[in-house]
Amino acid sequence: MESQMVGCGKFPLKIIFLLIPVVLFFLHLSLLPQSNHNKRYVFILDASGSMSEKWDGKTRMAVAKEKLIQVLGGLPKDASVGLVAYGNRIAGCQSARLYHPIQKGGASIVSQKLTTIVPAGSTPIAQTLQVVGEYLLSDQLETEIIFISDGVESCEGDPKSVLYNLRQSGKKFRLQILGIDIDPKGEEDLKRLSILGDGNYFPLKTPEDYDRSFQRIFAHLETKESTIPSLSPPVKVSPVAPIPTLPNQGMIQIVSILPYEEGSENGYIVNYEYSATHPTQYMIQLYLYPEEEKRRSFPIPPLRERRMGDTVKQLVELKEGKEGKGRFVLSLPTGKRLKSSLELWDMSGVPKIIALSVEKPIHEKPGFDRNDR
Repeated sequence: MESQMVGCGKFPLKIIFLLIPVVLFFLHLSLLPQSNHNKRYVFILDASGSMSEKWDGKTRMAVAKEKLIQVLGGLPKDASVGLVAYGNRIAGCQSARLYHPIQKGGASIVSQKLTTIVPAGSTPIAQTLQVVGEYLLSDQLETEIIFISDGVESCEGDPKSVLYNLRQSGKKFRLQILGIDIDPKGEEDLKRLSILGDGNYFPLKTPEDYDRSFQRIFAHLETKESTIPSLSPPVKVSPVAPIPTLPNQGMIQIVSILPYEEGSENGYIVNYEYSATHPTQYMIQLYLYPEEEKRRSFPIPPLRERRMGDTVKQLVELKEGKEGKGRFVLSLPTGKRLKSSLELWDMSGVPKIIALSVEKPIHEKPGFDRNDR
């Protein structure tokens, strides 16, 4: 009997042999790459006027919406998803807009946003990539950008230069481009962009090409528990929802900034409150930037405190209703003097900033006295 027992705990040798496969299984899981768990997706939709053209019995836009909604319905429930589009009835070459920030579990909201987009406008690809870089890309987590377009840059922008600058700034992303029935010269332009973006170009000659393209882009999601998103049943696209015509006015303010300590970690809690005239969805963005302002030769857009290139940290929360409160918890290294500001975005229709808070100082070391300088 003693030969059947082992030192610590005196477990029978037979039980230990039975446990070994279980231990090895969980060890295998712990060694699997974790990139898919942190995967971030940004969908860029071309909503220029040419997307209203007929394509195999439907408009190009109708097919794109149908296929995108199928894909979104097949993503993991906790997938982080964002949406950017250009055109959508906005005249000129400044139509690129953030329609939904990257948010865990945001696929259903992005699907709803898609139904409100109407094709009309130009094709400012360079400006659109700048919007994606400014609001959505990270230098820590890779973002998969899925860009659907039926044309090339039409606003004298330089998309290649934008992609190069994003790479140089340390942003992590892959750009997958799906081109709808594009001529050979246009395809060469989009192929070059996909190569610069470390992704692929997928020519769409028929609506069925969407499925084959999405199967390749989302192949990493095909497991026993998860099917390729593009194979989901078709979803009926709802009619365009009316956009309120009365202007929405808002207010947002930083109520307090309180230091906290948790073990060896120091940081701050930023409490805020906002109000507006419309009971809709709002996005609150917090920006932290150095106390010493950088010299710059470019203009700051209206109601923007800083461009993203100046920021040290950016955080986002979504709120429902025309008034509310919230807080951001910041874990910060010590030794820097920072300032903070908040932006209030109306997310109905075309997202826009409706209020900017007064900036307030944040010092990354709790207990730091501003008078001791």
